[in-house]
Amino acid sequence: MDAKAEKLALFRYALIAPLVIEILPRGELTRRAQEVAARHYDIPDSKRTAVSVDTLLDWAGRYRNGGFEALAPKPRQDRGQSRAVTPQLASLFERLKRENPHRTGTTLLRELALSAGASSAGQAAPAISPSTLYRFLKQHGLSERQLLAPQAHKKFEAELSNQIWQADILFGPWVRRPSGKCH
Repeated sequence: MDAKAEKLALFRYALIAPLVIEILPRGELTRRAQEVAARHYDIPDSKRTAVSVDTLLDWAGRYRNGGFEALAPKPRQDRGQSRAVTPQLASLFERLKRENPHRTGTTLLRELALSAGASSAGQAAPAISPSTLYRFLKQHGLSERQLLAPQAHKKFEAELSNQIWQADILFGPWVRRPSGKCH
């Protein structure tokens, strides 16, 4: 559990402590939950200030069944994957962008709307914001700058051996010949 999740779990436990410290009858449990829910709080990493009775009862149940760790927020199952860009859209964007690296995001969105309109008359085109598209293109190396960047290469690098030869010539010591000249 990271620090952020632990902080939220501690906050949740502080709210439900009066509900879980002792075993309460159902009516008393709900009454105490209503008292806790009536106040306003500074909830970590949230702009909200109130918690509902149902949420408090849910947290209390989770604590009873799973302990303190159950109060921590669960990470998304699809973490790291875009929910807006489906795999079909991703392959379409990649194909269109590789065909013409100068194609802008606006053009890609327009072509998506046109292809969706032509393929399915009754369905609307998927709503993808320009920022989502540009983020996708950059993350997958499909921006114009990334596609048109010269390929990095090292000096004296070749695909196969013996494609590059290098020689070093050095003028050595002077040698006197029998004629008296130095070469």
